[in-house]
Amino acid sequence: MKIGVVIVTYNRKNELKKALELFDGQTCQPEYVMVINNASTDGTEEVLEQWKEKAAGYKRLAVHMESNAGGSGGFYEGLRRAREMDAEWIWVSDDDAFPESDALEQAEKYLTEHEDRLSELSAICGAVINQGKIDTEHRKRYYPKGIGIVEEWVSKEEYKKRSFALNAFSYVGTIISRQKLEEAGLTNKDYFIWWDDTEHSLRLSKVGKILCVPAIRIRHDVEKTALTVNWKTYYGFRNMTDMYRRHMPRVCYGYFCLKIVVKVWISRVFGWKKEEMAILGDAYEDVKKGRFGLHPLYRAGGRLEGEMFDCLFGGNWE
Repeated sequence: MKIGVVIVTYNRKNELKKALELFDGQTCQPEYVMVINNASTDGTEEVLEQWKEKAAGYKRLAVHMESNAGGSGGFYEGLRRAREMDAEWIWVSDDDAFPESDALEQAEKYLTEHEDRLSELSAICGAVINQGKIDTEHRKRYYPKGIGIVEEWVSKEEYKKRSFALNAFSYVGTIISRQKLEEAGLTNKDYFIWWDDTEHSLRLSKVGKILCVPAIRIRHDVEKTALTVNWKTYYGFRNMTDMYRRHMPRVCYGYFCLKIVVKVWISRVFGWKKEEMAILGDAYEDVKKGRFGLHPLYRAGGRLEGEMFDCLFGGNWE
């Protein structure tokens, strides 16, 4: 089984160096490692150009984007190029996700043992380890329940199994079938950041099974901090809303939207969570009007105060 690797990076050259070293040290070498450099400004380009020149038992590829297309744009470009490569399976990951030394070996072993069922599989993914413990946030199930929508994290108990089914993954240590990628399509590049992997996994789950194989392990040590309202909040609200619009029954999506409208107008009357609800209102309105991509006001270094919140429902693109 040939497995290629796509890594998306932005301004984290030290983490990227570590990730690349870990792919060098795999007990089973990949077919290629392709790094999508999202217009980093910290010397990542120079690091990658030097890395490409070193001898390796696999192809080394570096793509330097002209501008930062966000995580979704980076994975779109990487998977678009990987679709034309030889490997039947494509490992996708961020620059701060570190595979254990036998991660690719465990993946190849599972795929080989189930070779007669590979046409049924869209993807397999590994167990994400954070600070020595399984991080359940990366493997989920989404489904309608009544008129509501359930987001369910896979419990730690299920990781004791050899494999288990799910329909939503993050792009940390996920291996996608190139054949099913052709059927389901690429990452939605217009999401910019957040929910792009979840929406993509729901599409992939409609053309084949997604399984987690806990023997494949990826370290992803990040601090768990309380969620704060910042420029990224807009993309989270907007892309989640669009994902539900695309993949949930109309009655469930309608109920979800009703709750948004009620929350925003309560905020307007009582001043409750004013900033957060204003962003939610903008995000909801932009989904309705089909406006995606990088928002001119919601970006790194942008302001989250003043006139941005004068109108809860819109017009902020102008």
